[in-house]
Amino acid sequence: MQKMVEQYLKSLFPINSHTHIGDAFIKLPEKKYSIEELVAPFSGYKYKMLEKANEKEIINGMEKAIKLMEKAGIKAFVDFREGGIKGIKMLKKAMRGEKIKVIILGRPEKMNYNEEEINAILSMAHGMGLSSIYDWDESIEKIAEHVHKKHKIFALHASEVRREDIDEILKLKPHFLIHLCKASKRDIEKVAECNVPVVVCPRSNAFFGLRPKIEMLLEYGITTMLGTDNAMIVEPDVIKEASYTLQNFEVDEKQVVKMVTDNPKKVFKEFL
Repeated sequence: MQKMVEQYLKSLFPINSHTHIGDAFIKLPEKKYSIEELVAPFSGYKYKMLEKANEKEIINGMEKAIKLMEKAGIKAFVDFREGGIKGIKMLKKAMRGEKIKVIILGRPEKMNYNEEEINAILSMAHGMGLSSIYDWDESIEKIAEHVHKKHKIFALHASEVRREDIDEILKLKPHFLIHLCKASKRDIEKVAECNVPVVVCPRSNAFFGLRPKIEMLLEYGITTMLGTDNAMIVEPDVIKEASYTLQNFEVDEKQVVKMVTDNPKKVFKEFL
């Protein structure tokens, strides 16, 4: 059945709704890291490796991740692009000549609000994709307001490792959220009431001993999509993500197919 679903997905327009392909060049350390030690801005292992790497290394890693997605039959991906303007430029270089579509969600180079930098990022990207609210001060409110005024996408990670204040998150009016592994039932009810879509990344979450609440998201009618998250942890093949989800969660084939096709098409239709 899984093979049939994989083949069927490849015949459609599969979309990977959450990637970080900038870290595709990084080899995971042998030592076991917590999620904060591995990917926390800017203290995590990932960011230390990005600092040490030259542009060519990073772009080469991106190119390999893009080619892997194309070979897998994926037609589009949504990348949370760290590194400010420079990070976006590197992704655009890696995308040259490729047929796969990309929705770029940029991020300030540092954890602060700079009007000039935000304008520059939004002129090059489809919007902004930020880390969790506990990484930020009041700058996140200014960024969200700026992005909304420009009619671009505003998205962020939420309640991945710890439960966060869902009211504070929803106050920012996100177009979609990532993870919600630690969200409570009431948190998910509020997300549903606000009609905010959610992207889940089961394989990446499993790497850290986490589990997204896919069944509950679907129960509350939330538009749920699949992503692969960090390319240094999981290869960005969302069809494999769909297969894993079918194996490990109480979902049916129709629901999983929608998470990779119809749902992201609906959410990102004006950008594809």
